Amino acid sequence: MVSIAFICFAVPLVLMLPVLRGRARWLISYLLIGSYLTVCAGMVNGLIRAALGISSLELSLSVAPITEEALKALPVLVYALAVSDRRDDVLPLAFSCGVGFAITENAYLMMSAGAAASVSWALVRGLATSLMHGVCTLAVGFGITYVRRQRKLFYTGIFGLLAAAITYHATFNLLISASGAWCAAGLALPLATYAPAVLSYALRKRAGESGGRRP
Repeated sequence: MVSIAFICFAVPLVLMLPVLRGRARWLISYLLIGSYLTVCAGMVNGLIRAALGISSLELSLSVAPITEEALKALPVLVYALAVSDRRDDVLPLAFSCGVGFAITENAYLMMSAGAAASVSWALVRGLATSLMHGVCTLAVGFGITYVRRQRKLFYTGIFGLLAAAITYHATFNLLISASGAWCAAGLALPLATYAPAVLSYALRKRAGESGGRRP
């Protein structure tokens, strides 16, 4: 079923690619890549679950964060190594990849939920789980732009970035699997992380542009 969700989302975007240019084409391409990675992650997680005989909750807490964050980080790393490691280039693509993953995952879960899906369910998915995927990949992309230029830190840095993203993802899954205040904290975590990070980035970029205009 996740493949059906991917096809419905991907086909119109693929047809749109020929009329796009520059950064817009890269953004849509990475949105598509992230979307396709949902299919890959579903297959890998399914095989691991069958091999280990674990429950869906155990899969969500111990396996899915590892496979999903590793898969999402790979295309971002490839871009930074092969095309550009400029922060202004990498960060939008990293976030686009994470959001693409979340969109197809949400579509699949909506199809599975059927009549149980509601507007409130969609808002929770959009502001919590979807944002979590974007934040994790964005953080990895941000770190890659630094360790890419630090040869001695490159491999350990990549491992550390993945470990941080996996830990964040697993913590989010653990919190939302609980009830009451813990669940509410989990739902608020992505937005609480995303808002100050974006504000800080915007202020830094604005300060840089202002400094560049000075004679």
